[in-house]
Amino acid sequence: MPAHRFSAICFLPYALPVYTDQPFTPEPIKGMPNLTQTHQIADSYRAVTVKGAWYGPTLAELIAKTSPEEAITPPVPGAHSISTLLQHLLLWNERIRKASDSTPLPRWEAEKEWAEPPIPWNELVARWNQSRNGLEERIRNFPDEQLSMQVPGRNYPYETLFPGIVQHTIYHSGQIAMALSMLHSRSR
Repeated sequence: MPAHRFSAICFLPYALPVYTDQPFTPEPIKGMPNLTQTHQIADSYRAVTVKGAWYGPTLAELIAKTSPEEAITPPVPGAHSISTLLQHLLLWNERIRKASDSTPLPRWEAEKEWAEPPIPWNELVARWNQSRNGLEERIRNFPDEQLSMQVPGRNYPYETLFPGIVQHTIYHSGQIAMALSMLHSRSR
């Protein structure tokens, strides 16, 4: 089975990930500076986390609408709280940032994924912002020629990992948006 490579279709100003077995070669866009593949991925990550998400509020916009009390309140019994979801995103940001510096990604173990001790909301938001900025910078500065290299501890390349964190963030941002909506509807 061929390894899938990340490719991007650029709908200005952000790239949409597409999977293909062909390597990605960016086409220059008239009037636009040449963007490398890592710049496009970093721009997509910025769009979903800070400003410019095509589908609705960014993660930063959702966090700004969340009170510390709402952050720790599960929207329904047994569901993850907004704080737990953001802490999970923080954990993966740090894992990916470290993996981009050749630290192996740890083996995924479902029971340990959500077992981190809670971080107080304001501290969590500050750590998230710092981690988000660091990961965006790391992706942006990652050499395009190294994207096909295997991620330490995994059997896929960085060109799969980096768009994966964009998708992962969108997924959990959607969960955060739903949780926030449920919590707000309860308080009406």
